[in-house]
Amino acid sequence: MRFLIDLLSFFIFKNHIIKKSVFALAESAKKIEHKNILRIIFLNLLIIAFIIISYVYISEPFGSISTIYIMNTDFSIQFGVTLLIFTFFSILGGSIQGLISGFLGELFYQLAFYNTIYIEWCLIIAILGFLSGIYKYHPLKYHDGIKLYYTFIALIITSFIISGLIIGFQLFIYPNQGSIEDIVINYGFNFFLQALISIVFIIPILLLIYDNILAKEEKDLYYTILTHHPPSASDHTFYLKFGRTKVYFCTRCSGVILGGLSAMFATYLTSKILQVEFSAEIALLMCIILPIPGLADWGTQRLLLRKSTTASRLFTGFIIGLALHFMSFTYKYYFYTLLILIVYFSIFGVLVFFGHKKEMRLWEEEYEDISEIEP
Repeated sequence: MRFLIDLLSFFIFKNHIIKKSVFALAESAKKIEHKNILRIIFLNLLIIAFIIISYVYISEPFGSISTIYIMNTDFSIQFGVTLLIFTFFSILGGSIQGLISGFLGELFYQLAFYNTIYIEWCLIIAILGFLSGIYKYHPLKYHDGIKLYYTFIALIITSFIISGLIIGFQLFIYPNQGSIEDIVINYGFNFFLQALISIVFIIPILLLIYDNILAKEEKDLYYTILTHHPPSASDHTFYLKFGRTKVYFCTRCSGVILGGLSAMFATYLTSKILQVEFSAEIALLMCIILPIPGLADWGTQRLLLRKSTTASRLFTGFIIGLALHFMSFTYKYYFYTLLILIVYFSIFGVLVFFGHKKEMRLWEEEYEDISEIEP
């Protein structure tokens, strides 16, 4: 009887252990899945923002895709620098990314540089981005030579469809602008020829070069100058993947750079669209408030009170980047800006000091425990 009781207890205990193990594995899987979802969302937002910012900045010196047709209604073929770069990025990014960034990039450019909004051109460029991204780039895609030919055909078809859309929009929205023949030649045929010299032949070659340089073999580029952390602390980094090459960056510093670039782009658009400069008083207030969450997140981690997450590092780094850009508008309050910097760097130094002391104390306690165990 005693044997049966012991056997039953053993099986109950074993079942409990198995349940705990399964639960732990499930929780771990949920955390990994949650982290992957956050990464996918962040990377897609980053791609869209990058294409939009590139589109607007490149369009200022070279003109947007619509400029040649809005500013000059005569037949005039030009090499489309913006068309080339936008189409190339859309193929790398994907159809949805190309759709959103094409619409918003053209809209922001029109708000900044045109007196009127031509919504039809926002739609045309959005559709161009969507169609370009359908035959999306994948690593090692162009090791099969026929795929290069398919890309060429896809770009021909895309150019033909966009030419037809341009003709259709011109006939529907501006029926009195000219004869059908003039619209077909000056808009549709003009765009098709521009696409031939700007993207149809060049982009397949660029994709082939990109694929051979960055996707030929799997590479992990982990440099301390970019990560600020040894490989043992790789959880403080994130990577961007180009082909099959992973480039690792410090999470918080990357957030700072992204925040600074975003703020710079936002203030640039505001000054172009509204013709106003950012208030020095508001900028000073931002410089006081925005660094606080980042300092708290990093400080509590440095004092070993908690462990920050990738999301918190990116977010707090981002808002610190905003503050650093807004600092350029506080020239009227130079003394106060300098005082804010001194205060925050002093707090930073104190946190470093006490965090180091706490680390050393824990290390000494651990060393003493090990010494006591050893014979």
